[in-house]
Amino acid sequence: MRVLITGAASFLGRHLVEYFLSKDEEVLALVRENARGKDELLKYEKNNKFKLIVLDMKDIEKSDIDFDICVHLAWGGIGKTGRMDKAVQSENIEFAKRLMKVCKEKYAKRMLFAGSQAEYGQTLEDIQKVYGKDFDIKQIPLQDENSSTSPKSEYGKAKLELKTELKKLGDNLGIEYVHMRIFSVFGKGDHETSLISSCINNFRENIDVHTGECLQSWNYIYIKDLCNAIYLLSTKNLKGKYVFNIAGEDNKRLMDYVKDMKRILKSKSNIIVEKREAASEGTPFLNPSISVLKEIGFKEAYGFEGGIMDMCDIRD
Repeated sequence: MRVLITGAASFLGRHLVEYFLSKDEEVLALVRENARGKDELLKYEKNNKFKLIVLDMKDIEKSDIDFDICVHLAWGGIGKTGRMDKAVQSENIEFAKRLMKVCKEKYAKRMLFAGSQAEYGQTLEDIQKVYGKDFDIKQIPLQDENSSTSPKSEYGKAKLELKTELKKLGDNLGIEYVHMRIFSVFGKGDHETSLISSCINNFRENIDVHTGECLQSWNYIYIKDLCNAIYLLSTKNLKGKYVFNIAGEDNKRLMDYVKDMKRILKSKSNIIVEKREAASEGTPFLNPSISVLKEIGFKEAYGFEGGIMDMCDIRD
């Protein structure tokens, strides 16, 4: 199988390149000229099944290499400002549609697109209005692929729009479309300011960890488990289904994950809770079901605890 991965220099992209190569698949890694993380892909250049393609998404029609599967990760405006920038998100929509047409020209059979949990738009504030501030997570309905969607950000709106647009375009072009609603991913190489990275760094040094209240339900999936899920979605018979939540098996309060890290790392740090203002789009409340993903054979190999131990090279 020959797979094109756009946004290959990203955190997820780099891990996905490594994973597909480990499965002895051919990988075409598409990156921007100035993409941070591009140099980390150079270590694969001696592998005859790897090819680095330096090309901006605005020039995607200039790609001259055929492929079987496309995994589209490239996306501009994922930062705090860009997420609310409609013009930037509209550009992302246009590039994705053009890529689908390129898939047809290159005889690709399937296109996987990295959607987001932001499409649901469910927030802690929404939940508290209905269930009160002392809600029981187990009483909150799970977010499945048919749950209502009400994205708060232009980023989430754009991802949701493409769910419909790319499905329609793929049907017309004869390309199977897969919409991956990816939840919160962690692993080696993630941004050093992420909650997981900063907690690990502090807990290992027995430095106090300062957090918000972390009252919201959350879901983490380890990067290696995520790569396995995407590989399955690239190779399995999906039996007509095309929207998949990609997440871990456990939903619990975010603070419980923080406490888990302290326990796993046997840290003496204190967890200091600070009242913080919610983002303009609210505090995400992640409560996914992955039953549809499990139907194609997905099962976590690591989970949260195993992922933290793997990241920190902890052995039983």
